[in-house]
Formats: sequence, C-alpha cells, structure tokens
Amino acid sequence: MHRARIHECNRKEEQPGRYILYWMQASIRGRSNLALDYAVEAANRRGLPLITVFCIQDNYLSASQIHYKYLFAGLTEAQQNLTEKGIALYLYKGDPIQILPLLAQHAALVVLDTGYLRHQRIWRTNLGSRLPCRTIWVESNIIIPVETASIKEEWSAFTLRRKIIPLLDDFLDRATDEIPRYSSLNTDFLPHVPDHFSLNLPNLLKYPPGTCPKRMAEQTITDIPGHQIALQRFSDFLTARIDTYESDRNNPLLNGTSRMSGALHFGFISPLEMALTLQQELGLHRISACNHPGAAAYLEELIVRRELAINFCYYNNAYDTPAGLPSWAIQTLTEGNLHPRRQIYNLESLEMAQTDDPYWNAAQNQMVRTGYMHGYMRMYWGKQLIAWTGDYETAMKFAILLNDQYSLDGRDPNGYAGIAWCFGKHDRPWQGRPIYGTVRYMNAAGLRRKFDANAYAQAYVSL
Repeated sequence: MHRARIHECNRKEEQPGRYILYWMQASIRGRSNLALDYAVEAANRRGLPLITVFCIQDNYLSASQIHYKYLFAGLTEAQQNLTEKGIALYLYKGDPIQILPLLAQHAALVVLDTGYLRHQRIWRTNLGSRLPCRTIWVESNIIIPVETASIKEEWSAFTLRRKIIPLLDDFLDRATDEIPRYSSLNTDFLPHVPDHFSLNLPNLLKYPPGTCPKRMAEQTITDIPGHQIALQRFSDFLTARIDTYESDRNNPLLNGTSRMSGALHFGFISPLEMALTLQQELGLHRISACNHPGAAAYLEELIVRRELAINFCYYNNAYDTPAGLPSWAIQTLTEGNLHPRRQIYNLESLEMAQTDDPYWNAAQNQMVRTGYMHGYMRMYWGKQLIAWTGDYETAMKFAILLNDQYSLDGRDPNGYAGIAWCFGKHDRPWQGRPIYGTVRYMNAAGLRRKFDANAYAQAYVSL
C-alpha cells in the first residue's frame, strides 16, 4: 500500500492495549479493503486481536429507511466476511465522536476509513484529539489520495486530470486480504459503554431508522447490495457493455452504463478494485495509457470525474450551498433571480413530478421508483429547477433534498458536485440568456436530438 494513503490523525503513541480497533464507516466490505488490511497488519505486528465497530445514526443526511435497509443488507455480507477472518463486528447507535473514545479505552491503535464530506472531516479531527491512542486514517475508496492529487480545490476536470494521470499506475494498490493471527470472536474485549449497547443486524433490517419521504412506498431497489454481487455486476458490465460504453452511456433508453454508483457510495466496492479488474480483464499494460475507447471513457468517469467531486467536497466547505459555486456563476444567477419565471413549482409538486415537462417528470419518477436517475437526465433535471423556483438558491436546496432522499447514491460527493455543476461549478460561462445568465442551458429539444425522449417519458410516465 502506498504510504500516501495513510494519515496520522493525532501525534499520540500506540498504547500497550488489548486490541486494535477499526472503525468501519465508508468502506462497508470485509474484502478488498485497504483500511482493513492496515488494521490487520497492525494487529499481527502487535500480536493482538482486531475488533471492528460500525456506528449508526438515526437520521443521516436525509437517508430514507430504504437506504438504511440497503446499507444493513450490505453490512450483513461484510460481517460474514469479517467473521470468516476471525474479526468481530459490533454495531452501536449514536454519535461516533461520543461512542468511539469509550470503546477505545483499551485499544492499542485505532484505524479509520472515513470519507471526504464536511461532517466526516469533523469526525476525524475530533476523534484525533479525543481518542487515547494513535489514530490512523486510510484512504481506501479513492485511486489517488486527495491531497496527493492536489493541494487545493481544482477549477475543472482538465486541471485535475493532468495531475492525476501521471500518478495512476503507481497508486493502483491491490488489497492483500490479510487474516489476523488472533481471533476476536466470542470474546468480550470491548469495555461497557453506558447508555449504549451492541445492536444486531436482523433487528435493524426489520426496524430501520431513516426518513420516510412522501413517495418512499413507490421505490423498489433492484440492485443487490454487498461486495461480491457488486464485483460480479462490474465484471458483467466489462464483458457485455464496455465496448459500447462510449457511444451508449448518454442514452437513458439503453443499458449502457455500469450502474455502480450505489455500490461505490456505500463502500461495497473500491474504485481501486474496479480499475484493477478492468485492467486485468481487458489486458491493459498501463491504465494511464488506455487506448480502448469504452474503457478510457469509463476510467475518466470512475477516476477523474469522481475524484474531482471528492476534491470539491474536501476543499470547499460550502459544497452543498450556493456559496460553493464560482463567483461568476453566483453573480450571473443572482442577476437571473430578478428575471420573471413562466412557472414556479413548490417542493411538493416537484417531488410528485407534477410539472408541465414530461421529460423532467420522467426523470423524477425514475429516481423515485428505482433509486436511480440516468446521468444525462440528472443534468437536465437539475438545470430545469433554476427556471421553476423563485431563485437559484431554492433550486439548489430542492435538488439536494430530492436527490438525497430518493437516490441510492445521494449524500455523496458525486451528487453534490453533479448538482453544483448544474449551477456552473466545474464549467465555464456560456452565451447569456434570461434566468440562467451565462450558466450552461439545456432544453427539451436537446434531449430529443440525443435520444428518443418521448419513449423515455413514456417509460416513466406520471400515474
């Protein structure tokens, strides 16, 4: 594993301790997990067992009960894989900043895998000061570690791409899936935590926390959660659709994409494992010099675009507000707020897909009913909100709320960056027009030129 993936959260020393503690939060998998590998290696080096903890929060960024069920189903597979390695997994409900210091009282070392959103960075900072021992953070869900790729917020994919591509081949770290020498199963190593008790997954699956959006009953998630099925689904995509990915990916009527965004969001699979699998199955010598049209287009999305979103959320604290937009976009959209709207919809009408645009309604219905919205339609969906709300600030607020409540891959850097793009982020000024100013505009005629938009609308017609 590349040393740049490993970060010190504090300057404390490893303690004598009775166990190594791994907080699993962003990498929900018991295999192909670099953070887990680091924790196992540390446990074997110290001759100690490894214990894994997962903390559950009742209302996580508008996640619905369906999202929690999906998470817990994937966590069930992770628990099985950990058990096969002799690693106990404990689940606690509550604030990790309060719970983990109590659980780490007798830990020699704590290992984290947390992500890049604002609250996750706060967790790391606070835990570093509150935990009694050395605490390590391992970047296990990214190809190039975020600060290695860039020390600042990047302007666009172009500026980040030229920094990432030369590093790619050196950072394709393969997980070792090491096994600890000492089991933590059937032994009560953890101290008692007042007012908290370890939970079991069957009960959580039966009575999940989370929000209940108005249309939640309509949603059926067909993607099966977990690492093994995610890896199989990706392999099937490489076999059947990678050759046509470049031409088919922007047509929502075709099964042209990999549909891996949900698995990546929940940490059921690592982009590292995906890139290595692609390299092996296509026989590529070097990822950075890929000349397969479909694979090159896919790697652009998996690595450059995804890590641009992570860069945005890591370096810009306002990633989920209008303040995170570039100054030119804020200025032009603020001027556009003064322009009259032909039609204004409230949140309820938008949530129910009750607009006069059948294509927008179809995109909203697709997201509500399947937990997924095709990427090309998501751009159109987000941009139309600017013209349908009283101001662009409200438009962004509605877009984030609806996406977080209904999208399987909501509450994610990709989602926040994708919505911000609709408002000018990672883009440039275009020809000016009413309401949008110089922010890029998309219209229904453009959809019809791209694909059979009427067939798409019919597939997800409002009931």
